[in-house]
Amino acid sequence: MFNGTANILKPPGISSFAFIKSLRWLLDEKKAGHTGTLDPAAAGVLGVCFGKATKTIPFLDDSRKEYICEMKLGTRTDSLDLEGQVIREDLNWNYLSSAEVEAAIISFKGKQQQIPPMYSALHYEGKRLYQLARRGIVVDRKSREVEIFNLEVLEINLPLIRFKAEVSRGTYIRSLVRDIGEKLNTNAVMTFLLRTKSGPFLLENSVTYEQIEKMGPDILLKPYEPLKLPRYTIKDEEHQRAENGNYLIKENFVESELKIEVGEYFLLFSESGKFLAISQHQLEDDYHIYQPHKVFI
Repeated sequence: MFNGTANILKPPGISSFAFIKSLRWLLDEKKAGHTGTLDPAAAGVLGVCFGKATKTIPFLDDSRKEYICEMKLGTRTDSLDLEGQVIREDLNWNYLSSAEVEAAIISFKGKQQQIPPMYSALHYEGKRLYQLARRGIVVDRKSREVEIFNLEVLEINLPLIRFKAEVSRGTYIRSLVRDIGEKLNTNAVMTFLLRTKSGPFLLENSVTYEQIEKMGPDILLKPYEPLKLPRYTIKDEEHQRAENGNYLIKENFVESELKIEVGEYFLLFSESGKFLAISQHQLEDDYHIYQPHKVFI
């Protein structure tokens, strides 16, 4: 079993699920999971965990994602991207200036309510929205709060626009494209999407399927490497307590001071540098304990 994480560049034209399946076959690893699904047409970084590293998925902070998007004004599809059927077209964009377009895009920066697209994996009465959409069924979707931390217009060559967006988890760039079009009194469709950041995973540090094919598990990161958690060391004589998942006390640690808030998680290592567990500072009956939460031995 391989225990590691890979920051993989998913190509366009394949679903995240199918891509993970191909990686499992390539590495002959049954257990694998990923963070932050990408649409089949989209490309970009995809964090994939193998073996025991799948235990780290809940602790990977993917609250911020960054995308480069290309959109086209004057056209709208039922899926809001080029995978769907064209349902509306217009030439209203002919009357827009670059300054108006840029101002409209930048105005979306900040917190806002966003309606998810019908072609999405969200559930509605036990079914995925995209399953209903494929049958021609459109249902009302509840809006939800998202935040767009940063927006940068990269190029305007009407009807085409390219922009970079840093957004909160759960933000649909296809929905943002739709909303930009509506603000400009025209239709809009997403024509290209590249995810350049998903939490700790960055485009410049990603690897391709071909690189994994060539190098195999040697290319994997250690399970703890992508985790942004404090690191502490247990004394060698207490190693078995951690291995068995028993709680620890301050005196069990090498460090004389533990700067960990109650409820905070941290990485637990042995004196020899072996990664043992993801642990949590807990308070039970006014007594401070440090509980191994996910053991990796």
